[in-house]
Amino acid sequence: MRKVVTLSIFSVFLVACVSNDTAEMAVEEPIQYIDLTLDDKKDLIKEYWVVEKRQEPKYPISAARKGLSGCVDLIVGIKTNGKSGGYKVKKSYPEGVFDKYAAAALNNWKWEATDKNVDRKPVLTTIQLDFMVSGSKNKKEAESQCGLSHNL
Repeated sequence: MRKVVTLSIFSVFLVACVSNDTAEMAVEEPIQYIDLTLDDKKDLIKEYWVVEKRQEPKYPISAARKGLSGCVDLIVGIKTNGKSGGYKVKKSYPEGVFDKYAAAALNNWKWEATDKNVDRKPVLTTIQLDFMVSGSKNKKEAESQCGLSHNL
């Protein structure tokens, strides 16, 4: 009986040790992105990736009721599989109003590597998503903050 108990305890200990080794092996190296976020490098994205699938963001009802227009400028990682590798809000106007809607849409985007990017190199780039409503109460400020020249 003692042998059975001792073997059971030893087996549990051994399984715990093996599962810890497996968890450590699953850790991936961080992605080494090519940084194209600076103004003088923004246009280089066309040499690496083109948008294959784009989803427009939903317009928040609360912003529509208030007659607000604005934008969200995001820093986006494009991974080797052509999907978003995450984002960071660089700037938004009005702050926090459209952020989660822009991020939700961006998560559904898909990029295709260009012929020049045969290695499918991951990049960081910026994407601005605009939220416009006709008769906007903050038209002039939105145009100024977002660089919009639309008829709001």
